[in-house]
Amino acid sequence: KPHILYVVMDDQGYGDVGYTYPDLADMRTPLLDKLASEGLIMNRHYSAWMCTPTRASIMTGRYPITLGIQHDVFQPNTEECLNEKELLLPEVIRHNGYATHLVGKWHLGYARWSCFPCMRGFDTAYGYINGEIVHRPHDFRVLRLLRVFVQ
Repeated sequence: KPHILYVVMDDQGYGDVGYTYPDLADMRTPLLDKLASEGLIMNRHYSAWMCTPTRASIMTGRYPITLGIQHDVFQPNTEECLNEKELLLPEVIRHNGYATHLVGKWHLGYARWSCFPCMRGFDTAYGYINGEIVHRPHDFRVLRLLRVFVQ
């Protein structure tokens, strides 16, 4: 069986990876370029304007509007969760003999244990369960320094 690697990147445009415009010297993404050259590039999937609807669409194969989540993301500390009756991509893949692993951001709800990735078809999950993760140092001294320059 072939390996399946599904990559979802928030807030990234079509031209923000090297393999889309290889002549641009300032846009180098060697690992993604290598994966693209050796795999299948699916560039006809149009995502929603926010991460929760996009992830829900990919996981279910349905448009966000049919799931009732087309307008916003799931907010922290709420009862919001992708409908547990929906069959998700990792459940189908696992049923077909694959191991399934989630690395990164889930953002499809955590109101109940049944909402968590490992209850929705993933064998393991490592990452952030909510939205709006920032991949930079959380150093408040930098914020104070910026405030000095802005004033």
